[in-house]
Amino acid sequence: MKNNNGFQDMLDYTSQLSQVDPEKITLESLEEAAQYFIEKLLPHIPRSLMKKKHMKDHIKVEVKDNEVTISFDGTHFYWRFVENGTANIKAQHFVEGTWQQYRNNIEDIMTQKILKEMEG
Repeated sequence: MKNNNGFQDMLDYTSQLSQVDPEKITLESLEEAAQYFIEKLLPHIPRSLMKKKHMKDHIKVEVKDNEVTISFDGTHFYWRFVENGTANIKAQHFVEGTWQQYRNNIEDIMTQKILKEMEG
């Protein structure tokens, strides 16, 4: 006679969870989501009219110390002025706008890999 109290199902499920390396899967899913975000962000990054470094050419994803970051290497000081504006520059909100537009997709990318690994 099968006991349908749910404990066996939960035991099976938790034993599968214990076999998943959460740190590895989390970093992989975060890096994949960051790459997707950059792919969607690139067309929205404004180019400077001056003959200087362009943010679009210096964006990168870095994974170090259990952390995934997106940065504008070499132009990191200036992007926030374009994003948020100044007294002389109108705010363009290219990062915030892209995030709002693709937020659900990015969240799905971050969670789907973890869920697939947990399912076995």
